[in-house]
Amino acid sequence: MLVLTRRAGESIQIYPGDKVDPAMTVAELFKDGPVELYIRKINPGQVRISVKAPRDLTILRTELEKIPR
Repeated sequence: MLVLTRRAGESIQIYPGDKVDPAMTVAELFKDGPVELYIRKINPGQVRISVKAPRDLTILRTELEKIPR
């Protein structure tokens, strides 16, 4: 589980990871269940979010660019 802190106007990106076969169906990608977002804590100006997702997905803070491999 990944834990992130986001402020107003910030976001996260969730997309298939580099090892995912482009021919894989959405059903195959989510065979173990959906992506779950948990709100852990709300403070003035920010929120702490936990993300539970299949390991085949890449989750990044939007301000980080995907690094080509």
